Amino acid sequence: MQLKEKGLGVKVSVKDGGPCEKVLSVAVTGDMIRDEYNEFFQHLGREAKVPGFRPGKAPREVLESHFKNEARERVLERLISRSFRDAIGEKQIEFFGRPTIRGVEFTDDKLAYEALIEVPPPIKLKKYKGLAATRKAVEVKPEEVNESLERVRETLAKFVAVEDRPAALGDFLIADYRCSIEGKEVENRTDDWFELREEEFLKGFSTQLVGSRPTEEKEVRIHFPENFGRKEWAGKEGIFQVKVKEIKTKKLPELNDDLAKETGEFQSLEELRGRLEGQIKEGKARESETEYESALLEALVKENPVEAPKGVVERRLSALLDATVQSLYRRKLRPEMIQKELPALRDKLQPEAEREVRVSFLLEEIAKRESLKAEPDDFDAKYKEAAARHRQSEEVVKKYYEEHTEAKEALGIQILHEKAIQLIKDNAK
Repeated sequence: MQLKEKGLGVKVSVKDGGPCEKVLSVAVTGDMIRDEYNEFFQHLGREAKVPGFRPGKAPREVLESHFKNEARERVLERLISRSFRDAIGEKQIEFFGRPTIRGVEFTDDKLAYEALIEVPPPIKLKKYKGLAATRKAVEVKPEEVNESLERVRETLAKFVAVEDRPAALGDFLIADYRCSIEGKEVENRTDDWFELREEEFLKGFSTQLVGSRPTEEKEVRIHFPENFGRKEWAGKEGIFQVKVKEIKTKKLPELNDDLAKETGEFQSLEELRGRLEGQIKEGKARESETEYESALLEALVKENPVEAPKGVVERRLSALLDATVQSLYRRKLRPEMIQKELPALRDKLQPEAEREVRVSFLLEEIAKRESLKAEPDDFDAKYKEAAARHRQSEEVVKKYYEEHTEAKEALGIQILHEKAIQLIKDNAK
């Protein structure tokens, strides 16, 4: 087969590489190599500054002498780009990511190279209707509602000053402190709150403050654990100079109608209890549906084995890893600790990335077979959801997607996936 462009001769052959890989052998001969050189030097000649010549007046042979290496690099880059694009178009091959170019042979008369590309896996849908999975029944236990009520009480708790006795376990201290390690001050805080607990990470800290009173200063000595988050403190003795300012005790409101009214939304405890029960039920229903859907997709992958292209998996793994790392940063974990955990996180997320890639290919194939479409109404519904989530107007959200083609294409794929999943659920056992 040959492609014609400016006298270009392109010979292309295709063979299988590894799983989900194709190797294109491309040979370029003819006038296009010379045409590319001519185009490069014509453009360069209008601007090049060569000693002994006015700008734009240097002869071609002088330009070739001065810019030989640059010309070769630029012409080779353009020839590979154009010939690869045309070869892909002629063979009508769908591929992912960037090609890997190898085995390049380039002279003034000939260009030959191989392009390794990743292609979609072959998919033979065997079964996607009648898949079996269990949907967990949703049940709310009285003790779960009681736990939610206790959390409401905690949010409405009041801290009352203690003036008639010294500090005891369960109290809260407001205090200033300085911490020194090996004679060097490492931390200094003002108006910090301590809860005096019997069980705590820094063992013995609270018990040394039991019995203290406001305005009193106490020295607290503790031994930092070997696994302490700050390595420079781990395994060492810390000396805290603590100045107690206030002692407070936490008072929880009683479980009655007044508690419900204090929330500002309810008139009775029964009404509050009903709302909490409904919220728990909704959360459990979402969790049950997520687990049910996940089980169906596991069954889909099991019934329809499909290869997962390495490059696609790697890109999905990178996205999952980035999201996990950002979540860890938001939880205030130290950067060095996060970096230390990256290899383990990659290993942990690898199976999830492979599964998601396989599921994605299968859902797209189902959408094709069932002629599922992403309709304008589907996009409008997504715009509405995004507007509510980001507190923007629907017009602003829609304009964003209309102006960002890749984002809208990704949203369209999401819609098709959701429709395919719903079809699976509608036909599941």
